[in-house]
Amino acid sequence: MTRSRLAAAAAVLAGSCTLAACGGGGSATADAPDVTTSVAPPSKDVGTLTWNLPPGEPPTLDPAQSAIESVSTPLANMCEGLFTFGPNYERRPALATSVDHPDDLTYVIHLREGVTFWDGKPVTPDDVVYSVKRILDPKLGSSWIGWAERLRSIEPTGAHEVTIKLRQPDVLVPNFFATPAFDVVEKAFAESAGKSFGTAGHGVMCTGPYKLAGWTQGQNITLTRNDAWWNTQVKPKVKNLKFTFITDPSAQTAALDSGDVDGQFSVPRAAHVRLKDKGNLLFGQSLSPTFLSVLNQKGALSDPATRQAVQALIDYKGIIKSVYQGAAQPLRALVPPAAWGYGKDVYQQAYDALPQPAQDLEKAKKLVAGSAKAKQKIVLAYTTAIDEESRTATAIADAASQAGMHIQLKPLTAEQYGAMFASPQARAGVDLFLSSGYLDFPEPLTYYQFFTTGNFYNFAGYSNKEYDTAIRTAIATPDPAARARLVAKAQGIMAHDLVNIPIATQYVNVYYKAGLTGLVPRQNYLYVPWATELGGK
Repeated sequence: MTRSRLAAAAAVLAGSCTLAACGGGGSATADAPDVTTSVAPPSKDVGTLTWNLPPGEPPTLDPAQSAIESVSTPLANMCEGLFTFGPNYERRPALATSVDHPDDLTYVIHLREGVTFWDGKPVTPDDVVYSVKRILDPKLGSSWIGWAERLRSIEPTGAHEVTIKLRQPDVLVPNFFATPAFDVVEKAFAESAGKSFGTAGHGVMCTGPYKLAGWTQGQNITLTRNDAWWNTQVKPKVKNLKFTFITDPSAQTAALDSGDVDGQFSVPRAAHVRLKDKGNLLFGQSLSPTFLSVLNQKGALSDPATRQAVQALIDYKGIIKSVYQGAAQPLRALVPPAAWGYGKDVYQQAYDALPQPAQDLEKAKKLVAGSAKAKQKIVLAYTTAIDEESRTATAIADAASQAGMHIQLKPLTAEQYGAMFASPQARAGVDLFLSSGYLDFPEPLTYYQFFTTGNFYNFAGYSNKEYDTAIRTAIATPDPAARARLVAKAQGIMAHDLVNIPIATQYVNVYYKAGLTGLVPRQNYLYVPWATELGGK
């Protein structure tokens, strides 16, 4: 889902520059990093592990609001859904042991017996149903409400059973069983807490391997191991987790280098060379695209030639080399190849048929020369909270001027950036929007459905009947190969219409000090208890 991926706050580069002149340290290699798929398991216990949250302090620890990484990163170790994801996103039992699917519209969930919340109270079907329905309350403002577009009902149907009924078939639904959309909280605790649920003063009540021990606002959050965790097959080595809120990239680097902080995800690019030989700086495939969204289809971008010119002027290789220092790959389509969870041959063939992203300034100049619209001002909004996006936006604006276009940059604070996803007023006056997102699981439909007519996230109001038909048919198509063909067809339509302009997909990265081992970098760290993998060598 397209969500605010808030990263370390950083200043925008002053002035306009070419990528060659804005090398971001210059000494880092631009070679693609090696992808880590396995590491040695831990053998020693760790008393306290200090882990930094680069986006800063979370606004809440309510699972319903786990749509940004500052919330998801700690919460993934605290709260659990009915299922969890394995290393390859295969669904594994968690608070449910199995699910029956007797017909296209019905899912019968069998709950694990004997599971308790941190306070010792048993998990019941009422807790499960309450947790799901709570997220579906529009007043709560949870982004996870989107999964339930075709939901008819969810009710307890036995002592350890919950049944979900849909109005229409939806192949996406089972995947959400392993996301925060189905995280289970204690009903009595949440109702008693009211609006204070998830706050520093009241906390949460879940079932996971770590429980909230303290939250000193402005300083840190502390979790302690839940030794009564139901999953006796996993023995976490780390007893206490302390999360810090260092947002400045230079300060993050210094804290990791000195050992004041033991690790973090999303290490600043400028720190890679400094840290790579000091501890464990590891990379993994991600489900994350960085792209330009066309928000205004009535201005300069209403002319296809303008959109084509923007696509042609982007220096994709330069951005990969200088902005991401090689830790990314250019994208031909919105959904990155790592997110092809099925039908890979179908997707690969369709992906290869799309044009390879490459800068062509001469093409851009010709398109601009033949279009009056392309000569109009284009406002490009981006967040200053992500250094790479600040630099990418600057590079795009610089290349546009070389092609005879006028792109005016509109920097956004982290708060303003978040508002872009929720408020039409926040998007007013913006033509292009540079952002990064991530898919919740490797199913391309989860992104492409956002561009169907009338979808909440279809900010530009894009409408194509052929596209809509392909996506809606795919959502009801259980056969993977057939579904892949439909989604690939829609992908081609979107690429032709240039509803968005894909730029790159980054690698997931994680750093932890030399004395630690066990954690493999994967995108699903946002939804699985990653701290249970860590420990001493």
